Amino acid sequence: MKLIWFNSIDSTQDYIKSHIKELMDDTCVLANVQTKGRGRYGHIWFSSLEEGLYFSILKKNLHIEPLSLVVGVSLFKTIKTLYGIRAFIKWPNDIYVLLEKPRKVAGILVEKIKENNIIGIGVNLNQEDFPQDISDKAISLKLFTGIYISKQHFLTTFFDFFYQDIDYFNSHGFEDFRNIINDNLLYKNKLITANDGKVSGILKEVDKDGSIVIEKDSRLISLNAGEIESMMPKETW
Repeated sequence: MKLIWFNSIDSTQDYIKSHIKELMDDTCVLANVQTKGRGRYGHIWFSSLEEGLYFSILKKNLHIEPLSLVVGVSLFKTIKTLYGIRAFIKWPNDIYVLLEKPRKVAGILVEKIKENNIIGIGVNLNQEDFPQDISDKAISLKLFTGIYISKQHFLTTFFDFFYQDIDYFNSHGFEDFRNIINDNLLYKNKLITANDGKVSGILKEVDKDGSIVIEKDSRLISLNAGEIESMMPKETW
């Protein structure tokens, strides 16, 4: 793997897009600070503090679906190994921990350009605080556990799991990943809303193709894209 490490950049994801023709497979672009970090649907990813970990990986001719969930399992394993805590996988692309309510610790953005997958990952690693508008939604792993993990140590552990999981998927498929996800699925058996309230019901599981199954009025609904949020009041967590 080739590492390109910037002190500051607008977006590691955009850097790979702009240089995709000359970059080799398995190039990883990292930044101490991103000025225009983003998540799915153009959502802003707060990445202006050097204590966070922000990186993108270029994978060429990688045929894994659903890729964001497989990468999520690699992140889940990394956090469990390094911190000894239980994290939760929020469909389709985030990692949370449970405090008085769920708090986001990592996010994944997968973009595909022809046969190229660009996997963007942001981890709230060692931040000591967050802006007021997201302070009740996000937390760093250091704040949650009291444990400091260097960026290099986190990356090394993650890449070990990431490449193991790619090999395992290619040999065995998605089913074992699905089992891990369903055992640690955020909002499982809770009332959720999806896609700005267009769909609501009880989240049952992640299906064999990576979609989620929602139960509503004794019917099962399959949803293969979008965002979900809990409809449970804060005090029930």
